[in-house]
This record gives sequence, structure tokens and C-alpha cells, in this order.
Amino acid sequence: MAILISAFQINSKSGGGWVSKRIVERGKFSLISTRSESFLAKGLWTVIGILAFPFLHPIFSRYIPIIFNKKRGDDEIWLNFSQTFAFSLLNPNCVFVCHDLRCHCEHYFVPWLRWSERLLLKRAKKIVVLSNRDEKIVNRYYRVPLQKIENIGPFLLSGLRPFHREIRGASRSVAFLGSLARKENREGLAWFVQHVLPECPELEVVIIGQTSPQHTLNHPRLKWLGFVEDLNSIIEQQDLMIAPLFSKAGIKIKVVEALLAEIPVLGTSAAYGGLTRPEGRWSSDKAEDWITILNHGGDYKFTNL
Repeated sequence: MAILISAFQINSKSGGGWVSKRIVERGKFSLISTRSESFLAKGLWTVIGILAFPFLHPIFSRYIPIIFNKKRGDDEIWLNFSQTFAFSLLNPNCVFVCHDLRCHCEHYFVPWLRWSERLLLKRAKKIVVLSNRDEKIVNRYYRVPLQKIENIGPFLLSGLRPFHREIRGASRSVAFLGSLARKENREGLAWFVQHVLPECPELEVVIIGQTSPQHTLNHPRLKWLGFVEDLNSIIEQQDLMIAPLFSKAGIKIKVVEALLAEIPVLGTSAAYGGLTRPEGRWSSDKAEDWITILNHGGDYKFTNL
């Protein structure tokens, strides 16, 4: 049996929640501890982490429930999300679940962050990653032996099936799925609005996910739905889903969810990171390829080979 310590709720509707639920289904945990989502609790745990581990970049010490450090036989402690990884300094029997390697992300004091990530990853009993790319980075950049790394990407993608969908003519409505609180989503959507949307005059884009006034892009052909409970019913009303993402970290769960529902995804090369790319221009970083597909349609063939 094992204990799971998670920085975020397991039942979250986010991509991290999607992965976490599958990890829980796959493993056997005698206890699951998750950080409260309240602003006060998050602030308190952040302060505790800074005081306890002042030499670490604080991104790694935002949820450290010391109560689980007592002797529990051979129980493994699974640390879910990098915000929990400092716990490994208290207990050597830890498995890290790396949803995103922090070396990919923009933070203050990047050299300190990378030093901290290297220190912690080398202490892990095992490191769980979501893609071949992250496996290579942990091994080659952080010098962690391959025998200590487990790539669960094939497990997460085991439900994907080949499908073919023909998009005829200009798309009238597409969906963008992602929280605008995340910088990579804002930047990707801004790229789309600047370089693609002006050349697709009949297109309306439905934005699904958490947002706020300071994160909203003003454009007459952007329709903001915010968080929705029944995601598939909304996406199925669109011609396809777009994923203008340029962060290369991990696999993009929003893309996986669409493919599981056999919904075509027009995405960048990063959006298809860790996945089989569809035939043709459906995975491209060139705005002209996006414009061509959105204005003229095309055959979407996903093989998953």
C-alpha cells in the first residue's frame, strides 16, 4: 500500500486532475492527502514551506504535511505535483509524479529553480513522467538513471483509437479548452487571435475554462463560456478543437480528451507532444496552415500508431 500526497484535489476538472484520477485508479493507496483549495490554507502552507526549506525554490514546498513522516513500514509516499517534492527531504521512500517539469516553465530565479529540481529529483525513489520527452530530460538533463524513471504516457493514452473525420468547407465554430489563468494558454490564444483569426472572417471561437477580467482577450468573435460541467456536449457542437500551445512540457490533456471523444484537433507541434501526429497540416506551428484548414477544411486522420 502507499500514501498519496497531492498539491491539488484529485477530483479537479483540470488536466492535472485527469491524470491524478487515473493514477489513483491504477494504484492502491491506503491514504490520500490533498491541500485545501482555500486561499488561507494555500498561503499558510507556502509560509511553512519557505520557513522549513529556505534553500529550496518555494515552488517545491507548498504542501508538506509533516504528519506523514512517521514510520509506516514499507509504505511508499507518492508526491503528486512538484509543489510537494520537498517532502522527500524528510522521507527517502518517495515517488515523484511530474505533471510538468519546472525547467520548462517560466519562474523567477530560474537557476535556483533548476538547482532545486535537480536536487530533489535525484533523491526520489522513483520518478513518474507523462511522456517520452520528459523521460529523456529527467535522464539526460538531470542525470537520473533510467531505471528510476517510469513513463506512464502509454497507460494514459491506452484508450485512444484511430478515427477519421472529414471537415468540409470553412469552419464556423471551434472550441478552445484551457484556463486563461495559465500563461501558456493566454499566449497561445493571443497568437491565434493575432495571426489566424483575422484571416478567418466567418469563424467564431468558443473559450471553455476558467478566466477573469484581467485575463480576457477582447474580440467580437471570441465567445466566453467559462467553466462548464458537461464538456463533451459543448465540444461536440463545434466543428473541431484548436490547441495553439507552445509549451513543450508533458502531454496536453485537453488534446487527449478531445481525441478520446474522437473530436479533431488543430494544434501546434507542442500540442501533440507525446502523441501521434495526425496526417497533413493538422499539427503545425505555421499560421498559414491553420488558416488553410479553417477556411477550406480537410480530412483529419488520427492513427495512434
